Amino acid sequence: MANDLFCCMQKHHGGKYMRVNFKRSAQTDVNMKKKQRRTLQSTLNTIGILMFIGILIRWWTVPFAVSKDLRIYYNQGFQMTLNECKEFLAFVLCAASVYFSLVNVYFLGKTGRRLVYTVLVLFAVFSLYMMLTLLAVATH
Repeated sequence: MANDLFCCMQKHHGGKYMRVNFKRSAQTDVNMKKKQRRTLQSTLNTIGILMFIGILIRWWTVPFAVSKDLRIYYNQGFQMTLNECKEFLAFVLCAASVYFSLVNVYFLGKTGRRLVYTVLVLFAVFSLYMMLTLLAVATH
């Protein structure tokens, strides 16, 4: 019994003897990477949900403004028309579908990451192209 370190062991601590009982864990292989990925994925999905809910709240809060004396008032001129509401809703739904697709494809593996990075680079190039095109149109 004294030779088996994992069964019983006495330890001297502050003048008293304490019995320590070591046991082996039944689970020998712990995969921390998988759990961290799921946690990050669920965190990004939660942030996305909150972000797009916040953007949709804008639909109802835009007509409200604050005056110089810090009073909240309703400005009818800021109200979106039906056509603007449809365009805004289409934009938010498209942006949300792209966001959630990219987040969930990223966690599929190495190929998913490459695909997401490729799409992000294409978005960046397209954004720069559109910025320069609009700048050229606006200056002429």
